[in-house]
Formats: sequence, C-alpha cells, structure tokens
Amino acid sequence: MTNSSASATAPYISIKDASIRYQKAEITIRRFVRSVLEKEKAVDREMIHPLPQDAVKLKKMKKPFAYTISDELLRKQYGEGNAAPQSHGTSQGSYVHLLEHTNRSFEQQLQVKDEQIRVLAQAIDGLSERQRETNVLMKGLQERFLLSAPKEDFVEGIVGEADVVQKKAVKEKKPEKAKKARKGSWWKVW
Repeated sequence: MTNSSASATAPYISIKDASIRYQKAEITIRRFVRSVLEKEKAVDREMIHPLPQDAVKLKKMKKPFAYTISDELLRKQYGEGNAAPQSHGTSQGSYVHLLEHTNRSFEQQLQVKDEQIRVLAQAIDGLSERQRETNVLMKGLQERFLLSAPKEDFVEGIVGEADVVQKKAVKEKKPEKAKKARKGSWWKVW
C-alpha cells in the first residue's frame, strides 16, 4: 500500500515536459512509456496515468487522452532532472534554451560570413593591384610606341595618289560589268 500512496502523491508530468526536464528526446520518453505499458502487471505501470482500465474506457468513448508519467518513475529511470518542477517556469526555461540555441547558431553564421567577407576583400585588393600594374604597363607601351605627328606634305601626297588609284579602278571595273551583263543576261535575248 505504500507504493500506491507514493504514486498518488507524486506529481505527474506530460511526455513533452519530461523531455525538457530530463533533456531527453520526446521519442525516448515515449519508448520508455510504451515499454512500461506493455507490462501491465509491473509495479511501474501504476506510475503512468491513465491506468489500464481508465485507458480502455476512454478508448471506447473515443475520447483523446495523453499519458502522464510520475516524476518519481522518471527520476528512477533517468536520474535527477535539470530543471525544477515548475509548470510556468518550465515553459520559460524552454524558451530561454531555444533563444540561447538560436543565438549560438546565429553567432556561428556571422563568423562564417565575416570570414567570407575577409576573403572577398583580399581578392578585390589583389585584383585592384593587378589593374594598377596593367595601367602602368599600358602607359609604358604608349610612351614607347608614341609616334611624332606626320608632316603635312607627305600626308597630302599619299592622299592624292590614293584618289588617282581609286579613280582608275572604278573606270576599269565598269566595262567589265557591262560585258558580263551582255553575256549572262537572258532577258535581253527576248
């Protein structure tokens, strides 16, 4: 009888709260509960609510229910929990834990981004230096191959000769075109 009185005074918590308090995955707690439920005659079965007869009644009435576990049974299985048994504080603790985890992941992402920015800045500096070197080389080439301005007499002579050569080529081409037109034209035959 001491066992049943102990189970009556022990607080019962949900599987989700148990996973937070004992820092175990919910599926781990569910597996433990399932293993205890399979042994209906076990002493530990009385530490999980609803009891077998109550669960059968709820199933017949098609009412949903969730199992709750005695804190004593959980301590026996997993040792002492990290969080104190508080209904309001537990949810607050889970939010704080979630925020801390989120902050850590953001800090890691920022470190990666800072490293990427540093590498890209180095690449840009290297490319700027190469561009400066290219500009210096191009200036040197321009100075080396810079020609003095040509004399005006020489330019006029070249232009005058080019006009004469072009006029001769035009005169010579016209008769050739006329000959070709007479030979290949079938229209003029009609």
